[in-house]
Amino acid sequence: MDDQAQRSQALDVTRSFLIQAPAGSGKTELLTQRYLQLLSVSDSPESVLAMTFTKKAVSELKARVIGALKL
Repeated sequence: MDDQAQRSQALDVTRSFLIQAPAGSGKTELLTQRYLQLLSVSDSPESVLAMTFTKKAVSELKARVIGALKL
């Protein structure tokens, strides 16, 4: 399945977006990219919020964001 158009839309920081997809489809990577994109344009990074439903996903997202910011 080619979902590149939908992934590109999800990175449009001028819109809110809901990401729903099956396990292993790259949701966490897409959410990480979107979160970093939002941080890059925000005047108040503390106002950027991401929601997920599991502690595991929170840990993974946090690790990926911190890892990307260290680069």
